[in-house]
Amino acid sequence: MIKLKLMGIATLLCLSTTATASQISACNQDANSQTCQSYLEGIVDGALMFKSDSLGARLETNGYESRALKYRGGKRFQEANRTYCAERIPERNVLVSGVTEAVSLGNAADLEQLQGIVTNLLDCQRLK
Repeated sequence: MIKLKLMGIATLLCLSTTATASQISACNQDANSQTCQSYLEGIVDGALMFKSDSLGARLETNGYESRALKYRGGKRFQEANRTYCAERIPERNVLVSGVTEAVSLGNAADLEQLQGIVTNLLDCQRLK
C-alpha cells in the first residue's frame, strides 16, 4: 500500500515536471500565445502572492553587511527599505508584459531563468 502511494507521488512529480517543460517550450515558440500568457500570468500571480512575505530580504546576522549596518542605524535602514518596497510593488499587467518581453527575447530557456526574471522585476531594493 505504501509502495503504491509512493509510486503515485513519483508519477505525479514526473508529470508536473513534464508539463512545466512543455509550457516553457510553448512560451519560447510563441510568447504571445494564449497558453503562454496564461502560464506567465500564473507565475506572476504566484510571485505577487508571496511578495509581501519577502519584502526587503533580511541580511545574514553574521555577515559583513549586517555588522556594517548595525553600526549605521541598520534596523532603521532595513525597516525603511521594507516600507519603501511595500509601496512600490509593480502592477500585475506591467509584470506580465515584462516577463513576456523577456521570454520573447529568449532569456527564459528553463524554469530557473524564468524565476530569476520575475525576481529581478519584483526587486525594489534601493541599495545593492
